[in-house]
Amino acid sequence: DEAAGISRSALIVVGFGDIDAVRAKNDAVIAAAAADPSHFYPVASVNPDNGEASLAELERIAKRGVKIIKLHPSSQEFDIAAPIIAKIAQRCGELGMTVLFDSFDPFDAGQVGKFVKLSMGQPGTRFVLAHMAFHRFRETIAFSTLRRMGVADNVWFDVSAIVNTYADSPVAQELIWTMREIGVDRMIFGSDWPLFSPAEALAATRKLGLSDAEERMIFHDNIEGILGGR
Repeated sequence: DEAAGISRSALIVVGFGDIDAVRAKNDAVIAAAAADPSHFYPVASVNPDNGEASLAELERIAKRGVKIIKLHPSSQEFDIAAPIIAKIAQRCGELGMTVLFDSFDPFDAGQVGKFVKLSMGQPGTRFVLAHMAFHRFRETIAFSTLRRMGVADNVWFDVSAIVNTYADSPVAQELIWTMREIGVDRMIFGSDWPLFSPAEALAATRKLGLSDAEERMIFHDNIEGILGGR
């Protein structure tokens, strides 16, 4: 959405079905991004239900240049604490890929704690938690404490949807405080399109009243660091 000042966006898929269906979807998103690489980059996926085949798919798409995969616990119906998730995360770390999780599951009250355990158990893997746990964002302050302890420094937060929901709310200042306590260097802009347009997400993020330096980190520097492998 160049009209909103956004020059490059992720094209994201989520893996459903058997391994052949997942491969076809990954190939499609890779091809779509390759057709216009100056504006798009691919975020592929695997289906944890496919077990060991998912690990082989990670290796295949890594060779095709994929740097981020998306997993969606609620729609793919898996538990963050499942052994296969640790295996997928470990393999992503070995391949230099980042794991983007949807972190809003209204049916799993313990999900933030599971993300803490997963990130600490896989220190060689980068994680991005989309929506910053949404209405449970207060729990993410645990990552601030962990960073002070020198652990869990491999976690970032996509602030899509949460900023649109809370920017004009009574708890907006608490959200801003939490973001800063964790570190704005760990916050990434997102729109959660089609729920919110890029322009709407951009306007909501700017309503937070962050400094120019903080906005640059959220809008550009942090995701550029991940895509560049820093």
